[in-house]
Amino acid sequence: METMSEETTVLLAREGSKEAFRRLYDGHREGIYRLAFRYLRSAQDSEDVMQETFVRAFRGLKAFDFGAGSSFAAWITKICAHCAIDHLRKARRRRAGDHLSLSELPQEPPSPLQGPDRTIDARRALDGILEAMRLLSPGQQVIFEMRYRQHLDVREIAARVGSSESSVKTQIARSVAKLRKHLEPIWGKP
Repeated sequence: METMSEETTVLLAREGSKEAFRRLYDGHREGIYRLAFRYLRSAQDSEDVMQETFVRAFRGLKAFDFGAGSSFAAWITKICAHCAIDHLRKARRRRAGDHLSLSELPQEPPSPLQGPDRTIDARRALDGILEAMRLLSPGQQVIFEMRYRQHLDVREIAARVGSSESSVKTQIARSVAKLRKHLEPIWGKP
């Protein structure tokens, strides 16, 4: 089983091989957890989303197709992105009126080369951006994060979230417009 290809492993998992399921899980668990953590910034939530991702993947394994250059890794990444968006939406509903905020993200320590005034200004700017991001829908937050924090191109974002490139471009444009509208009164027009 050590030298088995991923395609063979998927085929065996479809047939009910527990060893093949374990191999797929072990091979992708860490990457899926890290992806979920980038979206959710919570170890517990990321663990939950990772588990939900694998449950959905294994339930839908018969629908997975290696055709058209698809890989199991890309397929399960797309499932994880959808699970993360679902989780963010559920969290938003649970908070009843309280918007999801990315301000809970761990912040990088300020550079020792900056003076206190620059550090305060940079912190205020970051706080303003994070506050404005609350205006974005969970789906827009994920797409915005992929584009401007992970620096992914539109094609790759579309593949990960299972959407068209034009839809991703629209969501990016809407996100930027929302953020600009919120931040213009604070920072002035560019």
